[in-house]
Amino acid sequence: HLPNLKVLNLSHSEKLIKTPDFDGLPCLERIKLYKCVNLTDVHPSIGYHERLIYVDMSYCTHLKKFPPIIGMKKLETLILSWCPQLCMFPEIQTNMDNMVELSLRGSRIKVVPSSFGKYCTNLLSLDLGYCKSLKSIEGNFHHLKHLKKFFIARCKKLKIPPEGLFDVTCCLEVLHLFGTSFKNLHPGIVSMKFPGFPPSLKRLHLVSCDWINGDISSVFCELSNLQVLNLQHNDFSRLHCSLLQLCSLKVLNLSYCCDLVELPDLPSSIAVLQAYQCKKLKLVDLPTDLKWLWRISLPMNCILGDMERKVQSMLQGNSIYDNSISLSFHVDNIRLEDFARRRLMLELPRNWYNKFSGFLICLKVEGMIGNNSNVITIEDVMGRENEDVLEVSDDETFKWIRGKGEVYKCYIYISCSSLRHTSWWKSTHTTISFSIQRGTFVKVELVPRSKGDPIERVKHTTNSSEFWDRETIEITHDSKSCIKINWCPNDMPNLFYNRNV
Repeated sequence: HLPNLKVLNLSHSEKLIKTPDFDGLPCLERIKLYKCVNLTDVHPSIGYHERLIYVDMSYCTHLKKFPPIIGMKKLETLILSWCPQLCMFPEIQTNMDNMVELSLRGSRIKVVPSSFGKYCTNLLSLDLGYCKSLKSIEGNFHHLKHLKKFFIARCKKLKIPPEGLFDVTCCLEVLHLFGTSFKNLHPGIVSMKFPGFPPSLKRLHLVSCDWINGDISSVFCELSNLQVLNLQHNDFSRLHCSLLQLCSLKVLNLSYCCDLVELPDLPSSIAVLQAYQCKKLKLVDLPTDLKWLWRISLPMNCILGDMERKVQSMLQGNSIYDNSISLSFHVDNIRLEDFARRRLMLELPRNWYNKFSGFLICLKVEGMIGNNSNVITIEDVMGRENEDVLEVSDDETFKWIRGKGEVYKCYIYISCSSLRHTSWWKSTHTTISFSIQRGTFVKVELVPRSKGDPIERVKHTTNSSEFWDRETIEITHDSKSCIKINWCPNDMPNLFYNRNV
């Protein structure tokens, strides 16, 4: 009996088979039994506990049942994720006005009972992802007026009720349908009758949904609040619709749409364009009218014509004074020099900090996919101005060892504005050196300021903090002599498993 205990954390207790009687813990507010892999029995008294706020029993791989919820009126969060033997949705017998988060991800539940939608009306987040045995949702979620995040990834057996899951007045902001075939969904999801997509949506993930040409002609209309559209791993060759009406769209991910041959018209708000492994895609030009575009990932052979000229043209059309930009072009076959340059120097002209808006770095990187970062170091070269610029000193030349990873040709634009606040920045620099942790330099050059582009102007850029894990470049070291910058060539957030995106 522990009458004053408020927090109980028995995570990773491999020998724990059953929980204590919770009547002896009257003040308990939080209980965490994460990865208690042999836990099979949860005492029924937990369902009557009136003080519990937070319960996490995720990865309890032998847990088969959670007791009926009868008196847990203060419960806010219930996490029963990755309990593969949990076959029944927790029975709810009372109003759960404080419940805001429920996760049954990776469980074996087959049915969501109608009582859930009736009693949990203030729920904000519901995660049924990877519930591969889930077949039906009794009733609907029309009472969940406050629900903002809903995940039903890999629920291939799920049948949506004819009346639709959500009411037209819902405020859903994040919807994950990863691996959920449209063939099992009500036809209304295509014709824009519910369960179509609520206009309140900000992030829509339709990954591996068996979409083919013709399925998406009118799906996206009226989604004026949509910021992230993830269509990875679908089989369409074209999006037979314009995305111009998505006036708030910032991220479009078409990666692994291997049959895609052309891009749709894009809204001016777009900031991130991903088309990784879209090897059939062909573009006449890089987008030059999308002034807030700061991250691109495309196949190298999709760009027809002079790549260098088109990159420069894109930079001139971009509002690049305040932004940094990353362009990654992945290729299957690229000639890598026998001897490559990991360090080079750039001579700066007089008044360079007023005449130029930033540095454009072109380099080749191998095996740098996912979230693997690379470090670029910029140093002041005091007393070494007479050395050959854009050349490599003998000790910095190395033999390229070809690995099995993919090759990227990358362009990174680092704006002067992003460096002005650092200790390293000073207008008296005359020669600076660039070195890289992995990869090889092709060239580094200054980007002229656009005509009429003022030196100082109000910062106006796309805020990526809501949908992107990190900035284009991240300063990890700053001193008067050098600055180190972290950069990733293909830095896409983990949209499949991260419940926060």
